[in-house]
Amino acid sequence: MKTNKIPLIQICKESLFLAHKALERMGERGIHEMQSSHTTDITTEDDMAVSMKLIDLFKKQKIQAILYSEEAGEITILKNPQFTITFDDIDGTGNYHRGRGLLPYCTVVTIFDSINPLFENVLIAGIIEHNSGDIWHAVRNEGCFLNDRRVQTTGKNNLDRSALVIIDHYASHKDINKLLSIYSKSWVKDFGSAAFHMAGISSGMFDGYISYAQKAHELGAGYLLVKEAGGFLQDLYGNPLDELRYEFDRKYNIVAASTEKLGKILLTKLK
Repeated sequence: MKTNKIPLIQICKESLFLAHKALERMGERGIHEMQSSHTTDITTEDDMAVSMKLIDLFKKQKIQAILYSEEAGEITILKNPQFTITFDDIDGTGNYHRGRGLLPYCTVVTIFDSINPLFENVLIAGIIEHNSGDIWHAVRNEGCFLNDRRVQTTGKNNLDRSALVIIDHYASHKDINKLLSIYSKSWVKDFGSAAFHMAGISSGMFDGYISYAQKAHELGAGYLLVKEAGGFLQDLYGNPLDELRYEFDRKYNIVAASTEKLGKILLTKLK
């Protein structure tokens, strides 16, 4: 049965706006750290506030879905679910906690049209960067958009000093020796938010992204944004993610790039 995407796109965007408003209302009091049984990274009161707001929204919309939240875990909304919805309340919590107003931090929402999803089952994805209020969203087979304007990758094919490559140093520090050749061949950065990194590739801000332990929380959305923008995203063995099982609590090794040619160059350098 063909899915009507329009209501789901609207719900995805509404959830991002809602997260943004929740953070604005919490203000300084929301940055205090707290313990959560579902997370291993920094968790703040704002993470929990956003999580509860989004869960309430999806429940009110009565979507037949299974929800996965980094803060709240797994929740089934209605019987006989048809969709999987995952969200990361605040990706870049460290940036939010210590660099709010300067460093990027995002909320990420991904909708799959399967309850046992593969990556290719991502139907709709959205990311909001809270400092700027910029919203990226992508719809399967319909393109990638930044603030509702269709965007594409830079189209860069070469690895040189003008190539802006993001390396997830937090997740990749154990493999630093494999990354040394990238530093001398490109302009390497790390802004501390995986969602921002992959959204940035989709809209031409960055040329490449490497992570040896990319959390699924952001990867579902990043996969669709990069793919719909004409980019490249595979694991470090050169395998596409399309038919790979999506597991919310799993970490994946990935290379994303503006083009297949640049992606293959990065993969060769990492061998």
